[in-house]
Amino acid sequence: MKKIIALSALTVGGLSLNAQVTTDPPENINPEDSLTIYVDISALDMGLDHNQLLMDAVDAGEDMYIWTWSPVEHPVGHPLRNGLGSQEWKNSNDTLIMTHEGGYVFSFSMIPVDFYETSAAEVYAKDIEFLVKPKDGGGYGDPDIKSNDLLVAVDPPTTTKDPVYQFPEFVSDSTLVTIVYDNNREPKTTMQDLPEGNVFVHLEYWRDGDDLSLPGQQYALWTQVDNTPELGLWEVEPGVFHFSFVPGEFLNAGGTTDEIVFIKAIVKRGDINTVAGRNDQVLEVDLEECP
Repeated sequence: MKKIIALSALTVGGLSLNAQVTTDPPENINPEDSLTIYVDISALDMGLDHNQLLMDAVDAGEDMYIWTWSPVEHPVGHPLRNGLGSQEWKNSNDTLIMTHEGGYVFSFSMIPVDFYETSAAEVYAKDIEFLVKPKDGGGYGDPDIKSNDLLVAVDPPTTTKDPVYQFPEFVSDSTLVTIVYDNNREPKTTMQDLPEGNVFVHLEYWRDGDDLSLPGQQYALWTQVDNTPELGLWEVEPGVFHFSFVPGEFLNAGGTTDEIVFIKAIVKRGDINTVAGRNDQVLEVDLEECP
């Protein structure tokens, strides 16, 4: 069996603290790549009757099945439905049988986005929740035979980028530049969970020959940014916003042709004009540093 690293299942709304869940890969799980989940039945809390009955089922040579509902529970009639027939709990889907790795360890392999037929964002948002049971899980008046509810936390990849950054890194005033704002990584509480239509950018800029030690020109006053639709960012994926422009064209719309050499951009929410309604990071774009 592959070497794996143990992760204790987290306590979330009744999820077990004692169940031993491990994964391969052990961290940085990509929902679009292969994932194997291992469960050690012997690590469950045997003070709970349903866990002891599950261990007894393993001792009796019964197969184990995964029963999962998050990020998606497949509907009746789906080929990956957890259970079949009128008493589903007593008839697990044979497609969901787990691999017996030896002893009390069982595994199940999947590509999460394919298995759940959903997006990576949905897997990141809801994680993978499941339990382990034999084909006949009891119930309907009989004692349940099952593990505790288990969790595999699937976290978005970490990055060293700030929540606000530009693309490409080097630009001139004639380059199409995109300001990217990842609201999912916004540390400021008052700026979190912003919807499209409430995310704007305040632009202060300097032209060739301007004294950079003095205040620059503003495309719109801070208090008027939310009344300037062309300064709105649009959502390209959940929580990620873009603002694209060619500085020399956008900021010289009044007919001036002087080269734009420096820009300061601050992302703000449209309904708050105080410090609470702005991202604390100032993005500085030096258009003279192009290689």
